[in-house]
Amino acid sequence: MAQRVSIQTETDQLSVKTLLHCRTVIANSHFVATGIMTQVEGELFEVELHEFSRFELGESVKLTVYSPAGIQTFQSIVFAKYEGAVAIIQPPFILKKFHEKREFFRVEASGRAEILRVLGENDEVKLLPEPLEAQLYDINIAGVGLRIPEHPELAKATRLGAVLDLGFPLACDLEVVRKERVEEDLFLYGMRMKLLDTEMLRPLRAFVLRQQVEKQIRLRGQAVKRKP
Repeated sequence: MAQRVSIQTETDQLSVKTLLHCRTVIANSHFVATGIMTQVEGELFEVELHEFSRFELGESVKLTVYSPAGIQTFQSIVFAKYEGAVAIIQPPFILKKFHEKREFFRVEASGRAEILRVLGENDEVKLLPEPLEAQLYDINIAGVGLRIPEHPELAKATRLGAVLDLGFPLACDLEVVRKERVEEDLFLYGMRMKLLDTEMLRPLRAFVLRQQVEKQIRLRGQAVKRKP
């Protein structure tokens, strides 16, 4: 019987971050440009290039990345463009190809939330007499950070029912993962999030991607101001 041999490929050992700072060629139906991969966080690639204005939002593009893992070629979509760069959605197969588990990218965000109910240690659900207002701190598609005023009903709560205001209402159940006091009567909660309507995952994902792009725009603006 022939012995079965397992061969480990080069990409098995490499992170998707191997693509960072690599020469990247972007092509649409009528134009080809060469730039540098400057971000690989979350679900986006950012490619810095002078001809960013030649690419349109939502259009399909072909990327060719010349990396230490070899030449990587794939199709994707332009999610955003801003001064000196375009943001491209990462195709799902990319992380599978590099055998890397995706970590949901959490972004800072502002907004409101209303806590409507709490679930205590004995799984007893209790509606709050009045919604408790909280402030959004950060978010990804699987979790959220909230600043919540001290409240007696939350002292032993393990889960919360809430509606986030992200420019659209997002009803969710929240599982408390961590809690820390940040001021005398204010706590910062880190929570896993379960959507009550799975159809809302699409607008939530778009919200997180927009926040990520806005962060990059701010960072680019700050970098320009620092230049002599």
